[in-house]
Parts: sequence; C-alpha cells; structure tokens
Amino acid sequence: MIPRRTILAFLLLGLVACGDDTTTSSSPNARFTPDTPSPGNGTIALLQSNASGAAVNVRITATGIDDFFGAAFRITYDPDALLFGGWDDNGSFLLDGVTAADVLFQVDQTSIGGQVVIVATRLDPVTVPAVDVGATATLLTLNFVARRPIAAGAADGRLDFGDPKQVCDGTVVPSGCNGITVTWSGGGLSTN
Repeated sequence: MIPRRTILAFLLLGLVACGDDTTTSSSPNARFTPDTPSPGNGTIALLQSNASGAAVNVRITATGIDDFFGAAFRITYDPDALLFGGWDDNGSFLLDGVTAADVLFQVDQTSIGGQVVIVATRLDPVTVPAVDVGATATLLTLNFVARRPIAAGAADGRLDFGDPKQVCDGTVVPSGCNGITVTWSGGGLSTN
C-alpha cells in the first residue's frame, strides 16, 4: 500500500507538470515582405534589413540609378497598427566619399498620422557629385513596430511611398531639380 502523503505528492507534481497552457504566450515575430524582393534598374524599393520581436528595420534602397543626388518622399502606414520607431543613415550610399556635413537627412513624422516625410540628399552639386548606384544599395533605414498582430498581406501592415515623391540628379531647373524617373515599390509588415 502506498502512503497517503506519497499519493498526495504525486498528484501535486502532476498538477504542476500539466500547468495551464492558456497563460503561456510567445513573443510576436514581425516580418517585412517587399513587393519587389529583387528590384530592377531604376527602382526605389523597401526591403527588410532585420527584425527583433515586433520590430522590423526596413531599408529604403535604390537600384540601377545613375546621377542620384537626392530624394524627397513620404512613407505611409497605418498608425493604429504600426509605430514609427526611428531611422538610421548608417551605410547610406549618399555618404560614400563625402563627409556627413555634405549630406542632409531629414526624417519627420508629420502631424498627419501615418506619414513619415523624408529628405535624403547631398547638399552642393557644384562641390559634391551625384552618385551612380548600380547594385541595390541602402539610402536610409527605418524602424517600425507592430502594435498588434497583423496578417500577411493585410492592408493595415502596408508601407508605401506616398505622394509627392521625387528623385533628383542635382541639376537645378526652375522650381526645383531635374527629376529622375523611377519605379517606387513598397511592401507589407506582418506578425504571428
């Protein structure tokens, strides 16, 4: 016969071992899926850099664009689903061969919810030449954090280029710069 204390100990161990699965949760894993994973020449595209939990770093890239001097554009997103977490110019091709004083990066979250306004440009076309971008290169990196679960392909996870948007070659023409025609390609963020 098994002593009562031993039976009670086995029952308690069994309850502890079984636990309650409803209290266990895993942390979210965010992922960015680009519309154009392999951008062709003449493309400004969003591509994933890295992810950690609910946060994703998204690279704004250029591919096959000659005489790239600067760009101005907006990134649109759903502020109820995504939080803009900041930006980084580390590794930007605009910084190649020049000092940081020769380049302007201005990234502003506007008072209009769901937009980040970006200006990334070299400053003086007379002393600082434009850049010929061949293979896909990083212009700037943005960070977004999922505020809630987002299904793959869902509209609330979209990151897109909003109007107005322009890429310039540094040649000044009346009312602005000489624009370069490019294809703009966004993508979508999702979480488990």
